[in-house]
Amino acid sequence: MTTVYDGALPIFAADMHGEPPERIAALLADGFLPPEGDLATAVNAFLFRSGGRLVLVDAGAGASLGPGTGRLPDNLRAAGAGPEQVDDVLITHLHPDHAYGLVTADGEAAFPSATVHVAALEARHWLDDVVAEGVRGQIHRWAAEALAPYRAGGRLETFAFGEQPVPGVTAVDLHGHTPGHSGYLLDGAGERLLMWGDTMHNHTVQLRAPHVAMEIDSDRAGARAARQRVLEEIRTRGWTVGGAHLPFPGIGRIAFRDGEARWVPVPYRPVPWPDQVRPARDEG
Repeated sequence: MTTVYDGALPIFAADMHGEPPERIAALLADGFLPPEGDLATAVNAFLFRSGGRLVLVDAGAGASLGPGTGRLPDNLRAAGAGPEQVDDVLITHLHPDHAYGLVTADGEAAFPSATVHVAALEARHWLDDVVAEGVRGQIHRWAAEALAPYRAGGRLETFAFGEQPVPGVTAVDLHGHTPGHSGYLLDGAGERLLMWGDTMHNHTVQLRAPHVAMEIDSDRAGARAARQRVLEEIRTRGWTVGGAHLPFPGIGRIAFRDGEARWVPVPYRPVPWPDQVRPARDEG
């Protein structure tokens, strides 16, 4: 599993709902964050192989959100995989920081060989003919533009929750943040990793107060319910988590104690290159 960093964007305290501003500020302070929020929240995508295919979960913001994001193509190449090598892109949802990186600045497919997979509920919501005004209208337009070259080339596929869009990866129902918000559960060697998209935007606040919803949530009650449901699933099953907006590299575990949860990132480990040989253990 390789985390590919697309950049950073602000998550503002003013967009968090469900607790008084003073409580939000106190939770942020406990995480050594300013009262305004986390102004450099990571935008993570995840790259791995499954069933002999090179799979990317989410595609970054592309040219949609300014110079703070859009770095995924360069960082993908730095990780040793060009965009043309990606076989499948699994989209958690069609907000621009997850999907607009599907296209280049001139509207061409950024992943020329890839099939894009989106939940059927998500595709219907953002690609329908009813376009809202303001921010939501812009998100509709960005979603349509992001998927256009893949739709035209017959490389857009939809799925239902519980299905496997690619071998070894099961789509998990996390709807609420958007109508088709999807997690992806990857079966690994003896453990399972849930890539949960935007189930949590700020772990400092939302792990201790999971009822806190975000302004951008399509259905705040649904987003709260999904978050609380998946936290209970993680508590009972011990899944590892990959989060789009958890601190880079965004992979770790959640520890539960005395009724509260806390984020425990995986420790960084270097991965040997194929031509390197692991040193033999000194049995002396």
